[in-house]
This record gives sequence, C-alpha cells and structure tokens, in this order.
Amino acid sequence: MSINIGQEPSKLTIYKDEQGRYKTYIKSTTTKENGETEDTYMSKKVMFRKGVELKNKSVIEVTKGWLSPYKIKTDELNENGKPKYKYFDKLFISQFNLLEEGTDEVQKTKQPKQEPQDSFAFDIEQDELPF
Repeated sequence: MSINIGQEPSKLTIYKDEQGRYKTYIKSTTTKENGETEDTYMSKKVMFRKGVELKNKSVIEVTKGWLSPYKIKTDELNENGKPKYKYFDKLFISQFNLLEEGTDEVQKTKQPKQEPQDSFAFDIEQDELPF
C-alpha cells in the first residue's frame, strides 16, 4: 500500500530518537460524545533503506513508500501453547526528497514514570554488630 494518495506527494516531518529510530505523527480527528471533533496524533514508526541518515525534525516529501507490517512477541501463550504476538505497522520509505534538513538534537523518548522506592536504609548501633 502506498503512502501517497493520488498524484500528490506526501509531506512528513521525521523525528529521530536517542537510539537512532525514526517516527512521524499522523493527524486524525476523533468525535467526542458531545459531537465536537478534536485533532489527535498517532505515532508511526518509519524505516528507510540501509544507509539513509536523517536529522531530527527533517521534513521530507515521500515519492515512494508503503505500509509494512511487523510483529512483537509477548510473554503470553495462546490456547495451543504457542507465543502470542502484537501486530503493528510501520511506514517504509524507499524514495523521498529532503525539503528541510533537521537539527542534530535528538528527540527524547518518554520514559514511564517510576514509583518511588521504599528506602532500605536503617540505623544500627555499633554495639549491635556481631563483629
């Protein structure tokens, strides 16, 4: 399936994270319960041919690309005892024109917030030690 629709090339902003992975955001709209619509953005993984390097926030014009599925193994098993997978799609871009070169600053990946750990520190008197 092609990213391009009709005769118009697709224009995308490409973001690069600390690990060198690329992604883009695709705009969509959702309808709320009260009937109003709001913009929502979906993150999509982007891959290029081997050797292609882009800077963070580069703007490209896609001339040839398609959706490509991939799967990630989960820790769960199905009823037959085989591993379950989660299925996703990525945008594979094979040809593009660079419209704006991005910056060397990479996109920070959002890390899940960690709960504060209980402190295992305690006070002990010198005369309570066995040695």
